[in-house]
Amino acid sequence: MLVGRFLIIIPMLAVAGSLAAKKRIPVTTGTLPTHGVLFVGLLVGTIVIVSALTFFPALSLSPIVEHFLMIQGRLF
Repeated sequence: MLVGRFLIIIPMLAVAGSLAAKKRIPVTTGTLPTHGVLFVGLLVGTIVIVSALTFFPALSLSPIVEHFLMIQGRLF
């Protein structure tokens, strides 16, 4: 279990160190500000879409299974 944890932690620490070592670049017109309504809307939209796609397989398969059971004559 320890080896499994360290195999994940060590690359993540390397990525964090790489990001911490980067220099800050000045704000330009192509920079997306993180304190505006646009950023909040994009963030919330992304979270909603990802969470909806998490439940999509179960929601789409249940009517198909129910139809096959209905054809067999088993109703709930």
